[in-house]
Amino acid sequence: MSWSTVYIKGRLGFERETLHQLEKSGFSFLPGSDEPVKGLALYWINDLSQLRAFKVAIGGKTIFKYRLRFFTDFEEVDRDNKRKQEAFTPREDALVKKMNDWQAGYNRELKNSA
Repeated sequence: MSWSTVYIKGRLGFERETLHQLEKSGFSFLPGSDEPVKGLALYWINDLSQLRAFKVAIGGKTIFKYRLRFFTDFEEVDRDNKRKQEAFTPREDALVKKMNDWQAGYNRELKNSA
């Protein structure tokens, strides 16, 4: 039997609930490390199993409650982390828009005075 790695990210506290749901379902899996990276859980599932069956075993209620995201490659997790770090908050977006508007107005004033 061969195993596939699945990484799960979600809101705080999802690890315990996810593990509980998987154990209750009887789905064949192996949990990851005892010292998980904060906000990331690792599981190995049978290669013959579908990711959809894994999600069904966890349950839609848990998936939506904790906003779970599933990855089959650690590079995908890394890209997701970088994407989140690069994203601006709504306040930051508003400040950037304000600075751009100011710069556009300043450029118009320079052009009109020349």
